[in-house]
Amino acid sequence: MRISKKYMTYIIWIILAFIILYFFYKNIDKIKEVLFPVFVSIILAYFINPIVTLIESKGIKRVHSIIFVYFLLMIVAALFIIFIFPVIVSEMSNLFKMIPDYISLLTYKINNIKNDYLSYLPKEFNKIFVKRANMFNKQIELVIDKAMQSIILMTGHLVNLILSPIITFYLLKDKEVLKNGINEFIPQKMRGSFLKILKDIDYVLSNYIRSQIYISLIVTVLTSIGLMILKVKYSLLIGILAGILNVIPYFGPILGSIPAVVMGLMDSFYKGVWSFVIFFLVQQIESAVIAPKIMSDNVDLHPITVIIALLVGEQFFGILGMLLSVPVVAIAKVILKDIFLEV
Repeated sequence: MRISKKYMTYIIWIILAFIILYFFYKNIDKIKEVLFPVFVSIILAYFINPIVTLIESKGIKRVHSIIFVYFLLMIVAALFIIFIFPVIVSEMSNLFKMIPDYISLLTYKINNIKNDYLSYLPKEFNKIFVKRANMFNKQIELVIDKAMQSIILMTGHLVNLILSPIITFYLLKDKEVLKNGINEFIPQKMRGSFLKILKDIDYVLSNYIRSQIYISLIVTVLTSIGLMILKVKYSLLIGILAGILNVIPYFGPILGSIPAVVMGLMDSFYKGVWSFVIFFLVQQIESAVIAPKIMSDNVDLHPITVIIALLVGEQFFGILGMLLSVPVVAIAKVILKDIFLEV
């Protein structure tokens, strides 16, 4: 039986695909190290491109527009390093020093709750409460340990991050060149469909990344100010964490509120309640006012799809998986939609 040239081509492509996947699997850590600055550069490019395009529309050359935006960003970065970064470092340093004391204090308060309010309940309930309280303390220690490991890992990426502004510059400057280069690799009869898919992916990604960055910055500012008014310790650090976690739909705001409520409860019950109220109000403002104004469109995914994507992403890739799961599913939907519509 003779195999046609068409099927032989398919077999070769399948074998090559398996070889590439195996190579990625065996060298995943090295590949992540290489792709990390590229990933950051793509996010930066999506964030900066609208500003560059706006300046370019005023008659200024694209290269000069990019340099001007870079200059503005350098000023913002300098102000951040001078005024905000020292506060963040100081808060993190104090927090890590006080972690053992906070865990002891939290255990003491949990025991007080058990003795003052739960003593009249059956002994079996008390045993369950003590067991769950111990598990809660262990979970806190585990979360803190993971957070410290993440910080150490991030410092290891700092050298690679230096490359991100350079890569971003060329992504912005040679945007059309890159598009034309992609065109050259695509067969003529497939070019229209492929470019349509790329255009739709670009639309979904650009909308998602930019809107999430803007919303996260606003949530960070509002949360930090609210907690500062309440005089909750490490309010700036908690606000930044809330802004980052806000990118995760549904679960993010809940995860972000936990450190604020815990730190509030360390001082008093009422401060813990008011910390929760602050988070609730910020989330209401974000969902009812800020998000509709900033997001011209969303990723157009059903809530159940989003939740399943988040759970799967967290199970296989942790927090990073939760951050990336929604845009990845949105891109997959765009590709499948374009393919089936074409068919």
